[in-house]
Amino acid sequence: MRRQSIQTKIVLPFLLLFAPISIFVPLITVELFAWKYSEQFIKETQGWLNVIMETGFIREPIEKVKQAYSVEVMIFSSDFTLNGSTLTDLPYDEQLRDNLIEVLRLKQVKESFQNEIDSPITQDVTLGGKHYKVFYRAVQLGRIYCLLRPMETIADAKRTLTLYMLGIAIVVTALVALISHRIGKNITEPIKDLVGFTEQVAEGNLEEQCEVKTHDEIGDLTIAFNQMTEELKQSRDKLIQAERLATAGKMSASFAHEIRNPLSSMRMLSQMLMQKPETSDEQQKSLQYILEEIERIDNIVKGLMDFASPTKLNLELQSLTPVLQSVLTLMEANLTHHQIELSLDLASDFPDFNFDADKIKQAFMNVVLNAMEAMPQGGTLTISTFQENEMVCIRVCDTGIGISEEDIEHLFEPFFTRKTKGTGLGLANVKRIVEEHNGTVEIASPLGEGTTVSLWLPMKLQD
Repeated sequence: MRRQSIQTKIVLPFLLLFAPISIFVPLITVELFAWKYSEQFIKETQGWLNVIMETGFIREPIEKVKQAYSVEVMIFSSDFTLNGSTLTDLPYDEQLRDNLIEVLRLKQVKESFQNEIDSPITQDVTLGGKHYKVFYRAVQLGRIYCLLRPMETIADAKRTLTLYMLGIAIVVTALVALISHRIGKNITEPIKDLVGFTEQVAEGNLEEQCEVKTHDEIGDLTIAFNQMTEELKQSRDKLIQAERLATAGKMSASFAHEIRNPLSSMRMLSQMLMQKPETSDEQQKSLQYILEEIERIDNIVKGLMDFASPTKLNLELQSLTPVLQSVLTLMEANLTHHQIELSLDLASDFPDFNFDADKIKQAFMNVVLNAMEAMPQGGTLTISTFQENEMVCIRVCDTGIGISEEDIEHLFEPFFTRKTKGTGLGLANVKRIVEEHNGTVEIASPLGEGTTVSLWLPMKLQD
């Protein structure tokens, strides 16, 4: 079956409906006009003939009648002999008596007069290639008086009206086609855009949004499709992130297991060497340095194990502010050492809610440590909490160097870091902990203007 576009399906019915109407209505109008005009034509000419008879103008020369009423006059005797005529330029064969009797139907007219028919007697005839409406009247001695009025006026009027009406029909049909085309285009253009956009989505491009051009059902469909695309993009990103975390978790567990065993042996041997009396002071310093580096490696391994191990939240109904203050108390000396001024705005007016205090401490400490590392020359660290609807926000703002736009997209990816020290698991752990609480993490960081990290936690935690 041949495929037709929606626009064709809209335009074609309109044309099939209005084209016949646009043609037949003018034709019917023309015929009605011609019939009405002919009726008026007959009535008017019959009035002239009555005036000619009643005023005695019939006795005047027929040329005067022709000049006065722009008609032709023919008079026949009782035996149908032509006694007078203003049609002097007829062809010879048309002037013959038998031809005139037949063309003008004189015998039938005479019978009508003998039967005393009251209605006017008229005939349509053609003489000399011209059409006439003939009006008959019986006069003295059985003669027949014929008034022939040319019908060119009716034909011209009918022709003119037909042209006008056909012109109107063409204009109306064109307007219908144009309007239906515009209607179809207004409907199909957004649909075509939406179809093209679906093809892009089918190819895997989920970054774009289809432009909403109309505020109707198609616009609602476009909005719904954009929302579906956005949700599909988020689901894809979450799936990719989950796969990355799963892979990173397996790698972390494997690395931690392989590193921790020889690390423990190295620590034990270093400690044993330090306890020997023959160890010199210089050797003691070297062994102490080795132990410090081992401790640093051990901390990294612990981070890898924390990232790899499955998390089970220990939820308790408690206040958030004391948990945050306990972290800041531990880090107070470190903040002072780095010449970082602490500005607090911790709200205390929102109620207690369920969360895992140890996990939130871990996530909060990671964010604060990142902020400190972003301000190596000192600065201001602003920490605030507030409630918005059913969510609590922990906001940490620093005055550091900020983060480039290309790096922000990868901040939560495991092992991604621009630091010379660290594993790149800090923010990945933060995101995981907050999302396990059904919360979200937001980062805003104009380059050179500092970084703002917002941890959003729900006050009503759902499974």
